[in-house]
Amino acid sequence: MSTLVIVESPAKAKKIASYLGAGYTVQASLGHVRDLPSRKEDMPERYRHEPWANLGVNPATFHPIYVVPESKERTVSGLRALAAKASRVILASDDDREGESISWHLAQLLELKNPQRMVFHEITKEALQDALKNLRPLDLNLVAAQEARRVIDRLVGYQVSPLLWNTIGKGLSAGRVQSAALMLLAQRESSRMRFKPAAYWLIRAEVGSKPSFLATVTQLKTKERPDGQPLAKASDFTQDGVLKDGADVLIMTDAQANTLHAYLNGKTATVLRVEQSETRSRPQPPFITSTLQQAGGRLKFSAKQVMDLAQKLYEGGYITYMRTDSPSLSDEALQEARKEAVRLFGAAAVPAQPRQYATRNQNAQEAHEAIRPAGKAWRPPDTTDLKGDELALYTLVYQRTVASQMHDAVYDKTVILLSCGAATLSAQGRVLKSAGYTQLLADEDEEKDNQRLPALQAGQTYPLKMRPLEGKKTSAPSRYTEATLVQAMEKAGIGRPSTYASTLATLQSRDYARLEGRALAVTATGLLVAAYLARQLPQVMAQGFTAEMEAGLDAVASGALSRLEYLNRFWTQGLHSVIQQAQRDAPRLSLPHLEGTVLQAHRDGAQLLRQGQRTVFPAQVIPADLTAAIADQILAGTWTAGKPARRASKPNVQDDSQPPKRKPRAAATSKTPKTAAKAATRRKKQPDPV
Repeated sequence: MSTLVIVESPAKAKKIASYLGAGYTVQASLGHVRDLPSRKEDMPERYRHEPWANLGVNPATFHPIYVVPESKERTVSGLRALAAKASRVILASDDDREGESISWHLAQLLELKNPQRMVFHEITKEALQDALKNLRPLDLNLVAAQEARRVIDRLVGYQVSPLLWNTIGKGLSAGRVQSAALMLLAQRESSRMRFKPAAYWLIRAEVGSKPSFLATVTQLKTKERPDGQPLAKASDFTQDGVLKDGADVLIMTDAQANTLHAYLNGKTATVLRVEQSETRSRPQPPFITSTLQQAGGRLKFSAKQVMDLAQKLYEGGYITYMRTDSPSLSDEALQEARKEAVRLFGAAAVPAQPRQYATRNQNAQEAHEAIRPAGKAWRPPDTTDLKGDELALYTLVYQRTVASQMHDAVYDKTVILLSCGAATLSAQGRVLKSAGYTQLLADEDEEKDNQRLPALQAGQTYPLKMRPLEGKKTSAPSRYTEATLVQAMEKAGIGRPSTYASTLATLQSRDYARLEGRALAVTATGLLVAAYLARQLPQVMAQGFTAEMEAGLDAVASGALSRLEYLNRFWTQGLHSVIQQAQRDAPRLSLPHLEGTVLQAHRDGAQLLRQGQRTVFPAQVIPADLTAAIADQILAGTWTAGKPARRASKPNVQDDSQPPKRKPRAAATSKTPKTAAKAATRRKKQPDPV
């Protein structure tokens, strides 16, 4: 008789089977085997006439009804057959809430009396053997937390999305995490539309020392300010183009700038002061999910691409589990990272004591260590059989982890102040003194202040050769990229590592946001949805409320809060009443960068209102990029569309943001966890986390 080990994916099953050998059958569940029904028609017959049948959850008791999707019936039948022949069954899905939930559903379907969990964070022979020696029972607190998340996401999605259908248009959706992330995007887009540029001057000169260097005019003495006044720079202005409160700076006119520029050219400057100091650059912590996605952006990978590649590397035994918010490393990993640094650069490459990193995110779960190379002996990238994108991502993980245990990079920083008449000029630069971790991984700020300055002394004089005068304008707030949005979500406590990539994909597949280059631009539909939700359902969009809900789920997972207490607090006493009171008024949104121009929701799609005219707003146009000329062309019917942007594919994840469209199909016959009477008479019932 053999032991049946059930994991999620075929690739993982194949790799694990190669390590476990004879006596073990490793089979994949292909992810979730049971879920809330997606439509009323999928409900078991006994529930189909309940008033809440379309939800799949009784909102009064929060009792979920689970069914096996038609696409999983063959998988479940196969697992039942294998389980019947096996001497024991081990559930080895991922060691997180979702993985624990998958294992619980498998235990219910396979009627396991004392289900055993095998947990590991890397797929190596040693890790699997250790996991087999340390089997544990199901953690019903984790299961309860995942079920609470699933139930509240279903209730929010299925009850808020119809409000959007009635006020904005069909096919739209809302969700607890999705909508809060959309609000971040919409707020940034609104800031861009409200932005008013401010003008300032950059006046630079080449100082004729050997070697020469560039200096910038930073201060000017005037009759009104004989002691000198700093020249305005970009950071002195608000997004509205006015000086920040307390900014005591000189905004030069065009005439003043040209006069000063002409005056300084060819004049002699005197060195006032030379300041030298030592600065350090610390290596970054090992990767967590969000920082890996951000680093992947520098390789031009989308968040989904990063996670897909990381999944393959994990299942292939190259890296540890890729969904984590903890940057810490195990003692074993710390020693291996130091060992690799010494192998590459010698014993002097590492400090006396290992570096350990802690998260700054107060909402972090820290269930797993950081993403690092798998195993006790790490494989350098050039010794693996990886190629292409997989090799690039593995190299990134390997280098970041090893570099995290190396010395700081040390720089000699020099600041030189010069005077020429009424003007003060400044130059600064830094020179690498001790490479530290930069021997392996580049300093992300290496381009900053890196000009090499000569050794000068106060009182020395040098001629100035002016560079062309540069008129500057402050820049609008940059749009989020996928990587920076993930960073903002993490900071705000929106979502968790397992949800980042799917949330980004959902926002794009719903056409709420669209990639313009690498930046996420918000569409007219996205702005109108955000405007409606912010007005009618502010809690759904509020960062603090969403973060509090995530903290509540953490409390359920730890056993500090029951599933029912959580759902009563956030649904019965919170979101439910807000949703019930929401009005069905079509939202209107003034575009602040175009006076008298309005976006309005309409059953036929977003409409443009301007100068007493009204027409359909083209889906290809991003509202924040709309100009008066383009708006007039749209109203006149002369505007033509360019090549449409590619939309993201629909994410292959549980998605409760939108109730499905109804169409007839055969009723599901799968049993639910509490209504399988026949199964209940044959075995002692598994304690129910709900």
